[in-house]
Amino acid sequence: MRQWWLWPNVLSLDAPVVALVWQAAFAQVLAVELDWMQRGLLAVCVWLAYCGDRLLDVRRLPTGPVDSARHAFARDHTRPLAAAWCVGLALAAAMALQMSAREMLAGAGLLAAVSVYFILHHWQTTREGAGRWKEPMAGLGFALGALFFVTRKLEITLPFVLAAVAWVGLCAMNCMVIAGRDRECDAVMAQPSMARRWSGMERALPWMGLGWVALVLGAAALDARWLPLALALAASALALLELARRPELFSAEARRVWADVVLLTPLFVFL
Repeated sequence: MRQWWLWPNVLSLDAPVVALVWQAAFAQVLAVELDWMQRGLLAVCVWLAYCGDRLLDVRRLPTGPVDSARHAFARDHTRPLAAAWCVGLALAAAMALQMSAREMLAGAGLLAAVSVYFILHHWQTTREGAGRWKEPMAGLGFALGALFFVTRKLEITLPFVLAAVAWVGLCAMNCMVIAGRDRECDAVMAQPSMARRWSGMERALPWMGLGWVALVLGAAALDARWLPLALALAASALALLELARRPELFSAEARRVWADVVLLTPLFVFL
């Protein structure tokens, strides 16, 4: 019997929530108005990516127990999840048709990049080599997706670039923290990852976190509007570092959940 707090992660619902929270945070700083379609399309597309990734992963899972509730659930309920994925794809397509021609063109570019990621990480010939960069690539795709509609009419400024790079780094760091504690589980499931290739990855995380915080604080120093987002990002980075530093605080499943929960800091800063 799974505990109630595991279900958002098991059903791939936690990532869409994180994406929506940071989309709203960037939109508030930049005074960008978002409609229901732009929020809904982001949520559905993130869910499609995460759910689809797990459905592809479980094709290689060994028989018997697996130390990953989200993958075990996807393996045991492949057909209903695949059906839900198809419904989600149709819904995303219907919402995408409401976009402007310019947005559709940009969206096609982002879709092509995500498709390349899936091919690299699930095609037998390339998955081992691509796996060494899996976490940064996943973080980059997630971060750019969250910023997609926010930047559609944006004048690019140095503070925005600094904050956006810090956001990409935070997303990659989140993936790396999870992967670092999933080394043994990923090995059993034959899942390539940067953590499995880089044994000293955790020692680099504090320097990464410091770098992302420095960048976003630089954005706030140049433009005070970015200060709330800088505080949110700094709090998330510090919380991720604490999760990486003290793995004994939580079980493996709880760590996966908390790694996403600590990214919800904009809810407290922008309230």
